[in-house]
Amino acid sequence: MLTFEDTDVDELGLDGGLVVPRIRMTGDALPDVEIVVGGRLYAYERSYPIKGHGATLPPHIRGALDEGKKPLVIERPERFYLYIEK
Repeated sequence: MLTFEDTDVDELGLDGGLVVPRIRMTGDALPDVEIVVGGRLYAYERSYPIKGHGATLPPHIRGALDEGKKPLVIERPERFYLYIEK
């Protein structure tokens, strides 16, 4: 299981004024199904292509927030991976 520190997190601004925590992971390693960030456990939800994500990612982020869930995005070279805190 991959572990990250709070210092590894920055912010991703999305359409509609949404801001979501983001970890840039642009190396060869792939993220795990579950990750730990600053002692908090997150589980993989789904991925989105970076090109065109503005139409698909913000509604899913809003939906997670409306349900009281805490989202986090891992940025890969061509995709965003959405994780939700467990």
